[in-house]
Amino acid sequence: MPTRRHLLAAAGAAAAGSGCMSALGDDDPESANDAAAEADGAEGADAAAGEGVRIGKLSVRNNHEEAHQLQLAVESADGVLHMDTYELEAGAGTVVEGDWTSTAGAYVVHARLNDEEIRSTDVTGSVDDATECVQMVLRISAEGDFGVLYGTGCDR
Repeated sequence: MPTRRHLLAAAGAAAAGSGCMSALGDDDPESANDAAAEADGAEGADAAAGEGVRIGKLSVRNNHEEAHQLQLAVESADGVLHMDTYELEAGAGTVVEGDWTSTAGAYVVHARLNDEEIRSTDVTGSVDDATECVQMVLRISAEGDFGVLYGTGCDR
């Protein structure tokens, strides 16, 4: 069973070594390289302008008929902001609280379902430049597939 230390080490390696991915589970190295190049160019601009995106709501949800374990890490330029393991019973979910709800930044979300590989997504790189706030659901579907859903309109 992976420990928090393993997840932290893998999250750092994933962010540094594999570039930023447009969505959790994007295994295409070509698109990962493209996203990393875009993120490198945008990172300097974001840092200079103090821009980024705010995560108005981050939640995890299990719509599958079986229980699952989800390890989650949220990272910013300041380091790992959140790391926890969620034991999700069938039909269960929870909202994950953090500073990202009030502070815009260049966030990367790392997640591992059960003992699968860690998947990462660059939140800022996954939305258009005009988006200031997103809502994210890391979801296990009724079929047991893992993915991330984005929505805007955080003030509604």
